[in-house]
Amino acid sequence: MEPTSGTAEKKRHPTAEQLPLELRCAPAGWLDEPRCTPGGWLDEMREFRARVAWNGGQRPAFRRADGGFHDPDPHDAPAYHLILREPLGARIVGCVRYARLEALPASRIREINPRAAAEMVTAARCADSDVLEGGRLIVDPAWRQHGLASHLLLAGTALARVLDRRLIWGTAGVREGQERVFLRLGYRTADAPLAPAPHLDDDLRIIVCTPTEVPAEIEPLIGRLEPALREWLVRVGGEGQR
Repeated sequence: MEPTSGTAEKKRHPTAEQLPLELRCAPAGWLDEPRCTPGGWLDEMREFRARVAWNGGQRPAFRRADGGFHDPDPHDAPAYHLILREPLGARIVGCVRYARLEALPASRIREINPRAAAEMVTAARCADSDVLEGGRLIVDPAWRQHGLASHLLLAGTALARVLDRRLIWGTAGVREGQERVFLRLGYRTADAPLAPAPHLDDDLRIIVCTPTEVPAEIEPLIGRLEPALREWLVRVGGEGQR
C-alpha cells in the first residue's frame, strides 16, 4: 500500500470516524482503458491519488504532460475502494483499495517476491479466493495525524471479514514510517527483503494481516464498521455480482 508524503499546517478537523465512509466498485464489465473510463467517483479518486502522490514533484510520474493528475491502475477494476470525504464539500481526503486476488491481472505481491507470496498462502492454508490485496493507501496532507489512515485500514479489515477473506496482504513504505501504522493494527511483516520503488521514491515492505487475529483494543472499532460495510455490499451487488 504505497506511501505518500507532504506537510500541511494542522487544522481542527473532525475525527476519522465522523467522516463519511464510502465503499465503491468499478462498473461491472468495465475495462481499464481510456475509451472506457466511467468518470465520476473513479476519476475523482484517481485524480486525488495522483495529486497527493505527486507532492510538488517528488513523484513526477503522477502528473500528466498537460499538467493534470491521473493515477490509472488496472488493479482498480476488480477492487473494492474505501473512500473518506470531508464533511463540507464532500471532497475526498483519504482512500484505499482492496482487490480480490483471484480477479487481479497480476498480483503486485507475487511480482515483488513470488517466494514470500507462496509461503504466506501456504502458511495460512489459503486459496487465492481467500485473499485481498491492498493498495493505494492515500491521505490528504492537510488531514494527516487525524487517524484517517488507521480508520481506512480498520475498515479494510472489517471488509475482509464481511467478505469472509482469511488474509490481507499489501506493501507499506518505510522511509516515512508508514509501516508502523500497519503494525499497530494487527499487520505483520513478511519474511522478505525490502523492494525498491523508485517511482514512489520509497522502499516497500510486504505486510500481511489475518483479519480475525487483531489486537484486542481495536476489535470494537472493527466491529462497529462491519454492519455499514455489509449494507454497502448489498448496494453494490456483493462480491459475486460485480
